[in-house]
This record gives sequence, structure tokens and C-alpha cells, in this order.
Amino acid sequence: MDGLSEREFESFRNLVKKHIGISFDRTQKAVLQRKLALRVNSLGLESYGKYYLYLLQEKESKGELRQLINTLTVDQTAFFRHLKQFELLANILLPQVAIQKNTIKKLRIWSAGCATGQEAYSIAMVVNDMFKEDHTWDIRILASDIDTDALKFAYRGLYTKESIKQVPTEYLNRYFRRGTGKDSGLFQVNEDLKNRLLFRRLNFVDFNFPFKSPVDIIFCRNVMIYFDTEVKKRLIDNFFRLLEPDGFLCLGTSESLIGVDDRFALVGHFVYQKRG
Repeated sequence: MDGLSEREFESFRNLVKKHIGISFDRTQKAVLQRKLALRVNSLGLESYGKYYLYLLQEKESKGELRQLINTLTVDQTAFFRHLKQFELLANILLPQVAIQKNTIKKLRIWSAGCATGQEAYSIAMVVNDMFKEDHTWDIRILASDIDTDALKFAYRGLYTKESIKQVPTEYLNRYFRRGTGKDSGLFQVNEDLKNRLLFRRLNFVDFNFPFKSPVDIIFCRNVMIYFDTEVKKRLIDNFFRLLEPDGFLCLGTSESLIGVDDRFALVGHFVYQKRG
């Protein structure tokens, strides 16, 4: 099969940006070609051009666009990644929200771009630890991603010994059990912890996020680095709209709102607070 031509690169680049907001620049042509080749070979097609036409024929390619999206998205994550943010969550963010909403006693957190679930489960462990003595709170954590394969993995909540090495021992003992039978050697998230989470497929490009009430804390880490300025701005606008007054937005260590959006104040370690 011939390499990806410039015309084909532009076509696929526009298609990807339209559907999931990710922008591939010219330096990433080889990356895009490698990932496209996985789908082209899987379908037994002869060229990238035929694959593009296949994607445009919606009825014939039903489900293929979603498979392509799953192939293109990056699912790198880990338990308690960027530990300082989880320390802020435990020591500043949650106590502040608990005081502000002590009458309503409703907490909503969104793990946006949750990948295979480690971030969302890490949040849930910290939240459970904070509210373990008070069962009167209505607590929900939305874990969303565009990658359906990653979401299935996250919902299953089954992880290798290597992947849980950053989980504190007390949390490991409390919230995981050893797998048995075919899952021997793996670690299973307890159902009580899993029940804190609601897993949903959500595309940032849709921008019509199905929230019934405002959110207190949003984690969206190492996601916006794949978007261009226009998509980032619209996403930040939506985060601002969805957050409660004084709500918190946690970004990745390669992302910043400083000089970008003065509606948020820096708390520390790439954690921002909505002003008013």
C-alpha cells in the first residue's frame, strides 16, 4: 500500500478534527498514517483513499468511524497521576466544597477524558475517604471518554499489579480485591467504589454536555493539548458554564489558563478556581 498522500492527509485531518476536535499538524503525518493503516488493514482495503470513501458512506461504514476514533485517541493514564493534585483535592478542594454545600449536601465531579478509568477511580477513593463518616451526601462522579474500548475497560475495573503500584496501601486494601480464576494475578475494583461512578461516552466536539446540574470539580488533564485554539476556547467556555460558582478545574501539567482565560484563578499545581 502506498503512503498517505498530502491530499489524503488533509482529508483525514479535516475529518478527524470535525468529529473529535483533535488537530494533527504536518509533523504528525507519520503518526496519523500509522494509525490509519491499522484500520485499513483490518478491513482488507487497498488504499487510504478507499478507506476515506468507506468512512463517508455512512450505512456501509456503520461503527467504523467509532473504531477509528478508538484507534486515534490516546489512553495513557495512571492511578494518582500528578499526586499533588490529589493532595489538593483532599486538603483544599473537597473541604471547601463541603463547607459551601453543607446544606444541600450534593457533590458532582466530572473526570473528562477518563481513558481506562484510573483517574476516575483515584478521585472516587479520595472522595470516599473524605465522606466515609457522613452517608447523607449525594455524591456522583461522571467518568467520560470518547473511546468506547477504553470505557469498557474502565467499567470492568480490572487492573494489573504493575498498574496499581501507585495506589496507597490503605486504599488498595480497602477498595480492591484480588482476581480469581481467569482474572488471577489481577486486581478488581470493589463494587461499592464502582457504584460511585457513572461511565458515559462523550465527545467534546458535541459541546451539548448532558448535565442536569452544575459540577463542583472537573478533571480534564492532558486532553486539550490535542486541540487547536478554537476548540480549546469553546471547551473552556463550557467548563466555565458547567462549574458551580467557585468550582474547580484541574488541568494537565502541559496545560495552562494563565494569560488565556482570566475567569479562572490559579490555586496551584495546574488547579484553577472559577471566579465567582
